[in-house]
Amino acid sequence: MKALTTAVIIFLFYAATPAAALTIKNKCGYPVAGSVLVAENKVCLAQFRLIPGQSKQLLKGFDKMNLVVRTIPDVYDLDKLKISTTEIYNPDSYIELKQTKKGIRFKVQ
Repeated sequence: MKALTTAVIIFLFYAATPAAALTIKNKCGYPVAGSVLVAENKVCLAQFRLIPGQSKQLLKGFDKMNLVVRTIPDVYDLDKLKISTTEIYNPDSYIELKQTKKGIRFKVQ
């Protein structure tokens, strides 16, 4: 009975806390610009520009919703200019941006 009570208290504590934030880290060798949109209606919630190695927290305290993250390399090399997109289902996520020959790859945790 004591274990059940403890489990219920822990569950209520975590259920009542708001989402932490969407964290994006640039692991590319060049700056990256991008935006975060609501997937349902394409309303832009945030824009960002990250230099190599920089990370940024966005959307602190947002509830769970489907989001679309779009990125583009902020360089003058036309071969690298390719828009990359991913959809995330929780604004309390950690995203790493990595460069590939086909554009930017997302690693979502």
